[in-house]
Amino acid sequence: MDRGFEIGVHGLHHDQNPFQDDLIFKKQAIEINRTLKEWSAVGFRSPCMYHNLELLHHLNIEYDSSTFDTDPFEPQPDGMGTIFPFWVANENPQKGYVELPYTLPQDFLLFILMQEERIAIWKKKLDWIADQGGMVLLDTHPDYMSFDKKPNYEEYPVKYYEEFLQYIKSNYKGQYWHVLPRDMARFWTGHYGRKGEMVRDSLTEPKKKIWIDLDNSPHVPFFKPILDDLHKRGYDTLVTARDCFQVCGLADLIHLKYQKIGHHYGKNVLMKVAGLLIRALQLMPMIMKEKPDLAVSHGSRSQVLIASILNIPTVVIADYEFTQTVTKPTYVIVPEMIPDSDIKGYSESFFKYPGIKEDVYVPDFKPDPSIFEELGISESELIVTIRPPATEAHYHNPESELLFEATINFLGKQDNTRLVILPRNEKKQTAWVKNTWPEWCSSRKIIFPEHVVDGLNLIWHSDLVISGGGTMNREAAALGVPVYSIFRGKIGAVDRYLSDNGRLTLLETVEDVQSKILLNKRYRSDQLDHSDRTALGKIVDHIEKINGVM
Repeated sequence: MDRGFEIGVHGLHHDQNPFQDDLIFKKQAIEINRTLKEWSAVGFRSPCMYHNLELLHHLNIEYDSSTFDTDPFEPQPDGMGTIFPFWVANENPQKGYVELPYTLPQDFLLFILMQEERIAIWKKKLDWIADQGGMVLLDTHPDYMSFDKKPNYEEYPVKYYEEFLQYIKSNYKGQYWHVLPRDMARFWTGHYGRKGEMVRDSLTEPKKKIWIDLDNSPHVPFFKPILDDLHKRGYDTLVTARDCFQVCGLADLIHLKYQKIGHHYGKNVLMKVAGLLIRALQLMPMIMKEKPDLAVSHGSRSQVLIASILNIPTVVIADYEFTQTVTKPTYVIVPEMIPDSDIKGYSESFFKYPGIKEDVYVPDFKPDPSIFEELGISESELIVTIRPPATEAHYHNPESELLFEATINFLGKQDNTRLVILPRNEKKQTAWVKNTWPEWCSSRKIIFPEHVVDGLNLIWHSDLVISGGGTMNREAAALGVPVYSIFRGKIGAVDRYLSDNGRLTLLETVEDVQSKILLNKRYRSDQLDHSDRTALGKIVDHIEKINGVM
C-alpha cells in the first residue's frame, strides 16, 4: 500500500457460489466486514465472479467488482452490458455502492484457456473503449504469469502484460486517468451516484488547481463566468494575462485577479515566434512554483507550449477551426456546429458545447446607458461600432483592409452617424485612422474611447456593428444587434452558421458595403434573457470531467 496499491477482499472461500443461499452469505458478510475493517479495505470481488448485487448491500463497501460488461465464459455469464461504472442503490437511495465491471477479457481466459499468443484482443477492446470514453478495467492474476522461466501449460509470459501497459502509455499519453478502484468509486459516487445527483465530496476528492491564461481581449469576459463557476465547485485557480490588446485593462475593469506576464511582439513572423518562446520562458517559474493540475485557455500558444514541456494536461477551447497551433493540446472543446471532420487528430479527446462562445458570458450582461455621456455622443445619433481587421494575425487577408476603408468612407458621408472605432493595436491603428481621415476625427465623426470600455455595453447601445474579427461579430449576434463582417479569411463554421440563420451579414466585396449595410435606428428592449446558461454549464462540466480522468 505504501507503493500506491490497494487491497480488497476476495471472499472467504474460492470454491463455491457464495450467493446460492441468502442466509449463508449474510453469515459470511459478518466475517467479510470484519476483514474489510481490519485491512482498511473498501472494495470487494467475489470468487469466480459470482454476483448478486442486492445481497452485496450487506457489505460495508464503497465498490464491488464482481461483474463484467460481457464474458460468456464465466460460471455466471450474465454481463452488465456497460463499459461504465454504475451506482447500485439500496432501499435508501442515498446509500449504496459503485459497481465496477471489468471490461477487458481476463488473462486466464485469453492465454490459458484460449492459448492466445498475442495481446491483439486486449488492444482492440481497449481502443474501442477509449473511443467511447469508457472505463478500462482489467483483471489479471500474478499466479498465472511467468516472470523468470519458460511458462508451463498454466502460465503465460509476463511480457504480454508489460507490452499492454506500454501500449497504453505510448498511445494514450495524457489522455487517461490511471486510478485505483477506490478512487474511481469515490469519483463516481460524487458525480453520478445517489440518484445521479452531482455531489462533490471534499474529503474523498481533493480539488485540483486549474491554470487559465488570458492571451487576447475576448478571453477576459469569456473566462470570467467560467472562473466563477469553477470557484463555486471548489476548484483553486491561477490566472495569467498577456499585456496586449487591452487584456489587462479589461481584466481590471471587471476586477479580475491575474498575474501579468509577457506582451505582444508585432506581426513579423520571426518576432512572433521569438515572442512565443520568450513568454513561455517567462511563465515557467510561476507555473513550476504553483504546480497547476490542468491548463485551460482559448488558444494560448505559450500556455500549451510550456504546459507540454512541464507535462501538464492542456485544454484548448476554440471556436475557429482554421487556427494554427504550435503544440497539440491534450483536449479541445468546440461549439457543436463545428463538424467532427474539422477537429483533426482529436478523435478521442474532444468535447462539444451547445451554442456559441459568446453565449457563455452574454447572459451576465447588464446595460448601462451612461456610456452615451461617457463617450460624449447622443442617443439620437445612428451609432456604429467598428472593429478594424486583425492585421497582425496569421489568418489576416489584406482584402479586409480594403473593406474597412470602404466602410469608413461610406459611413462617414452619412448624416447623423457617429463611428466608434475600437482599434486592436491602440497606437498603430489609431494613428493610421487619424492620418487617413483627419477631418472626421477632428470633428468627432470618428471617435476613439479614451479608456477601456465594456465592449458588450457599447455593442448593446449601438445601432449596428461592423467588425473584422469574430468575437465582436458574435457578441453582437448573441445580443441581437445587426452585425456585418468584413473578415476575409477562411469563414469558420460558427460564422457560417450565424450567416445562414440571418444573424450575421458577410461583406465580401466593396460593393457589398453600400448595398448590404442597412442604416436604421435600433429599438433596444429593456429586458434581456439571462436564463440560458447551457453553454457555460457544459463547458465547466467538460473541464471537470477532464480533471476527473487525469
